[in-house]
Amino acid sequence: GGPPIKLDTAQSLVVPVRPNAFKRSVTNLVNNAAIHADRIAISAAWQGNMIVVIVDDDGPGIPENEREEVFKPFYRLDSSRNPETGGTGLGLTIARDLIRGHGGDILLEQSPEGGLRAKLRLPA
Repeated sequence: GGPPIKLDTAQSLVVPVRPNAFKRSVTNLVNNAAIHADRIAISAAWQGNMIVVIVDDDGPGIPENEREEVFKPFYRLDSSRNPETGGTGLGLTIARDLIRGHGGDILLEQSPEGGLRAKLRLPA
């Protein structure tokens, strides 16, 4: 089950990472989108010397003033998160910590799909 996912990778993308950590980070971002959205689009491409993985969704998004707060452990958005279906509140925290351990970062923005865009950046 879950929403359909569109995947777009037009280039060869090779970057040295700890595979389990990278997989867990991307999985956390995609799972977060799948809980709150009907459609997800994932793309990965080079931007300068960085690989950028973007997870876009058409869900309710996150208000701009809370986009940094959701990276704090156990932080929950009041209106859009159902405690029965929500996770531990650690998914984004873990994802960002793992990517920062690789010298990268995760940022949250407004998605062109109408929901949230999670942008994962990793140095090559």
